[in-house]
Amino acid sequence: MTTTIDLVNTPAPGALANRDAAVPLQHIDTLVTRTDANIGNANVTSVAQQLLDYDTEAMVWQDKPHLSLMLSSVLKWVMIAVIWTVALAVFAPKPVLPASEQAQVEAAPAEKPAKKKSGRNAKQAKAAEESQAAAAEESAAKQPAKDELSWHTILTWLGFLVFAYQVYAHLMWALRLKCIKYKMTSQRLTIESGIFSKINNTYELHKLNAGQIHSPFFLRMFGCANLYAGVWLSGIRNAEAVRDLIRNAGQIEASRVDKARFR
Repeated sequence: MTTTIDLVNTPAPGALANRDAAVPLQHIDTLVTRTDANIGNANVTSVAQQLLDYDTEAMVWQDKPHLSLMLSSVLKWVMIAVIWTVALAVFAPKPVLPASEQAQVEAAPAEKPAKKKSGRNAKQAKAAEESQAAAAEESAAKQPAKDELSWHTILTWLGFLVFAYQVYAHLMWALRLKCIKYKMTSQRLTIESGIFSKINNTYELHKLNAGQIHSPFFLRMFGCANLYAGVWLSGIRNAEAVRDLIRNAGQIEASRVDKARFR
C-alpha cells in the first residue's frame, strides 16, 4: 500500500511523470507571491506608516559640540606666534649706512692731519684713503648683512606658511564642530557629522554604557564636558544629566526589547 496522494489521476499532455502519478507542468510566471511584485520606485503602502507608528519614539535630547574645544589649541598657537615675532626681531638685519657715508664718517678724524698737506698730494692722499675705507667697509659689512637677511627671510616665510596652515586648519575644525549634531530619542542615539557629505551614525541605547565624563579646564569654564557612552560626545552641556538620561532610557529600552524577544 502506498501513501502517495495522487494529485492528478490521468496524465495530461506535456506532464512530468513520476512513479505514482503524473504532475502537470506550470510556468513560473503564473505563480503569485503574497506581496505585490512592484509598487513603483520611492512609493510605500499604508502598512509603512503603521509600522512607523507602531512603536512610538520620542525626541529626548539634542546638542552640538561647544567651540571651547578649540580654546587650548588656539592659545598654544598664539604663544607660538609671540615667540616667532620675538625671533624675527632678534634676527632682523641691522641697518647699514651707504659706503660713501661710512667712508666720510671714518675719514672725518683723519682730515685734520691731512690739512697739513697741500696741493695735489693732499687731494690724492685723501682720495686714496676714501677709496680704501669704502672698499674695506663693503667687504666687511656686506657678507654679514647677507647672512642676517637670509636667516630673517627663511624665518619669516617659514612662520608665514605654518601660521597660514594653522588658520586654515582651525577654521575647518570650527566648521566641522558646528556641523556635528547629537540627537537622542527614547530608543536611539544619533550622531550626524560632515560639512558637505553627511554621515549619520545610529546607536541603540540598550547597547550603550554611559559612564566616563572628562572635564578639561577650558571646557569646564563654559559648563561643558566630554561624555563617553560607548561613543564620545564632545563638548556637551550638563554631561551628568545626559549620562543619566542615556542610562535610564537604555534600561527602559532593554526591558522592552527583552519582553518583545520572549513574547
